[in-house]
Amino acid sequence: MKKRKKRRSKTKGGDKLPFDDEMGKNQKAVKVLQRLFDAGYGTEKEIVNMTMDEMLALPGVNVADLCIISELQKSIKTNKVISYLSGKTEVKEETKGADYGGTT
Repeated sequence: MKKRKKRRSKTKGGDKLPFDDEMGKNQKAVKVLQRLFDAGYGTEKEIVNMTMDEMLALPGVNVADLCIISELQKSIKTNKVISYLSGKTEVKEETKGADYGGTT
């Protein structure tokens, strides 16, 4: 008889890796994104233009999924999809009176 490899369990006190907390939101977003692809929404334009009725028509959708889709739509509109999926926000650098070395 073969010995089974012990799987790590998050719910039953298994070893928790340092990135597990960070990955929770990202994995949910990726799963929702996959569900959108499976439902035929494969482009940014299609996802952004989804109506609430279309979102509710997705199989097995719940309130958390709707929130993720809404955040995804906002991220697409602002061209920050990768930032959203990675969970990191970009800091905008403002240039106040930058000196470009030109003569006046």
